[in-house]
Amino acid sequence: MSGDKVLMVIPGESYFTDPFLRSFLKLGYECKVFDYRQGVVFTNPVLRRVLSRFPLLKFLKRWQIANTNRLLMAAVREYKPKYLFAQKGESIYPETIEKIKKTGVITINFYNDMINQWDTIVRIAPVYDLFFNQCHVVLRRLWSERGLKNCFYMAYSTEPLPEDKLIRHKKYNVSFIGTYNDKIYPNREKYLTAISDLGLHIWGTDGWANTPLKNCFHGRSYDDQRFGIYADSKIVIDVNWDVWPAEGLSNRPFEVTGCGSLFMTDHVRKDIKRAYAEGQEVVLFQDEKDLRERVKYYLAHHDEREKIAMAGYRRTAQDHTYDKRVMQIVDTIEHPEKYLYK
Repeated sequence: MSGDKVLMVIPGESYFTDPFLRSFLKLGYECKVFDYRQGVVFTNPVLRRVLSRFPLLKFLKRWQIANTNRLLMAAVREYKPKYLFAQKGESIYPETIEKIKKTGVITINFYNDMINQWDTIVRIAPVYDLFFNQCHVVLRRLWSERGLKNCFYMAYSTEPLPEDKLIRHKKYNVSFIGTYNDKIYPNREKYLTAISDLGLHIWGTDGWANTPLKNCFHGRSYDDQRFGIYADSKIVIDVNWDVWPAEGLSNRPFEVTGCGSLFMTDHVRKDIKRAYAEGQEVVLFQDEKDLRERVKYYLAHHDEREKIAMAGYRRTAQDHTYDKRVMQIVDTIEHPEKYLYK
């Protein structure tokens, strides 16, 4: 109910902290953020590298995690929230959540990763009152293999730009923001090479500098810089991993369309057609030849490109905002039977 307290257990540096916080506050909740990745073990990059090289020092990380769990219990006792909302919370012990539930707090987790983190998911999903995930592959397994009826579907979302702030005269023809990893994303270099001469700009991890696409590479994008890049791009490309089964979407389709740009993606995630109308709100491609043809077409057809981009923007503004997701969480708390996964 409006006015109730929410303790948000979420990394302070997460992309999702401030948007979720703003949406809870907008709906009238009182909120406090608990950063579960606090402490030098998580925040000091030098120490993190040392720990990765010397496994015998991992006891320092175990100590830090144990201390974080103690601090979380203290925060619950002091703040007395009605709801605990965790984003992933992989280092929060299941027994800590069980103790928190015994105090009367309703516990909620949005675990925004997929089947590649199955071991962690099955460890923590059973202990929360409500567990949300954005992939039907994960949810089907939780339901059929584990019999968990506290698990619900919830997609990513975004905070769309105000329509009067959308950039009309865009300076980038085609943009891509993402990791270079030829094991997890074997198609990225191949697909992007096919359009490298069409005004392609790449931001991401340093591996791109060692590929034939190095002249398109602009380094990393930090914090909210990606929104400016998306807004300033005529077309934004996404190439998903397909090395594990997945149907759920990343945050890219929502963020790109929310910036008023044409989103174009490979068709490996079924949820893209559940969230958007193909060819009307987003554009899908099958392979590198198809990608090249579609990019050339939509760069040459400004009005058609803008029509699809704006339709995607309006779909996102209507259905895929953080406000909508928080309202879904609240409604699931009150009416879980409406959202039981089947």
